[in-house]
Amino acid sequence: MQARHGERSLVGEEQWMRVAQVVVVLALMVECGANGYAAPVVQGRAQTRAMAAAESAHQLMKDVIYNELHDREKNSFWEYRSQVVTQEKDVLREQIETLDGPVYETLARNGEPLTGAQAAQEKERLAGVLASPAKMSKIEQGHEKDEARLGKVMALIPKAYVFHYVGAKTGDRVVLDFAPNPKFEPSSYMDRIMCGLSGQIVVNQRLKRMISMDGRIAQKIDFGFGILGYVEPGGTFRIHRTQVSARHWKTDLVAVNVHGRILLFSDVSKQEKEMRWGFEPVPHDITLTEAGGALKQAALAFQSSAQNTTDTGADGGVLAEARRRR
Repeated sequence: MQARHGERSLVGEEQWMRVAQVVVVLALMVECGANGYAAPVVQGRAQTRAMAAAESAHQLMKDVIYNELHDREKNSFWEYRSQVVTQEKDVLREQIETLDGPVYETLARNGEPLTGAQAAQEKERLAGVLASPAKMSKIEQGHEKDEARLGKVMALIPKAYVFHYVGAKTGDRVVLDFAPNPKFEPSSYMDRIMCGLSGQIVVNQRLKRMISMDGRIAQKIDFGFGILGYVEPGGTFRIHRTQVSARHWKTDLVAVNVHGRILLFSDVSKQEKEMRWGFEPVPHDITLTEAGGALKQAALAFQSSAQNTTDTGADGGVLAEARRRR
């Protein structure tokens, strides 16, 4: 009985991860290395104004998704601060993207800088990752799988949804409602989850890039007629993207709140928010050794700032910035 229960738990976890991954990927929340630039569809301001009335919401989204799918060549890497907040943890990291995959160093947990022992343990972990081709290969393989999953989900967006303009255009920004396309026939769990989502998307119409996406699970999503599990209606997700250079956009906010039950055995939920800020470009050919050195410098600067804040009693510094973003 114990073995069978373990098998059920594993299947349930894998099933739930499919739900969470589709919601997250659909929201463009997993950056996955979509960092490049590949001749996107872009209009001049005059052309945008002239075509605004004639361009259908569906065609606009097709162009936006085309750009997002083709903005994936690995010719742009960035260093940034990342904060992940869940019901169980609040983790602040410095992260750097490289050709071999992303690497990070943890700076604080639950609003407090790492202790001396924790910092030493974190540096040992990072050194072990950077020195291990097997570990970096595993990171990169996971990275590539996320990329493939991202591409599949994004390619379905123009097919799975219908789009309508909302309100008046503000500068280059337009708002679109999206809802399940009644003509779309789902053929997988991924498709069925997408068919349960609706919400709003904000787009830069001139650049044909997505700025934000807010959605909710409008109806209950059953798996195996509810026997295998379900996702409750009312779950939400939000993502926001920011332009970090003339040609590059990065995801700076991901928030997911989803509830359900898997295999009738366990309640499951995913309540997570990740914020990213302070994007700085790094060389395309940055090595893991160089990335490790940059992370070390960032950690030292963070520790110094946190210590100065503690010594002066000031309500400022890097930890205060993280608290404001929570």
